[in-house]
Amino acid sequence: MRATYSFPEIKSLVRSLDYSSVNILEELIEEEKDCFSIPELRAINRFIRVKNRQLVGNEVKSEFLLSFN
Repeated sequence: MRATYSFPEIKSLVRSLDYSSVNILEELIEEEKDCFSIPELRAINRFIRVKNRQLVGNEVKSEFLLSFN
């Protein structure tokens, strides 16, 4: 079995994803976790965690700014 995306592809892809796409990528990685080494899985999980924090932070900022309009 071969992974849909390689580790370098995932690393560059994560930067451009939105919230729903991150969830889809998480599900895909979960299904294909046998194709990645343990350090790669840890790194991918960190990429996703950082991206989720970034998305939540942006959402909070948007809500804050919209509360003044």
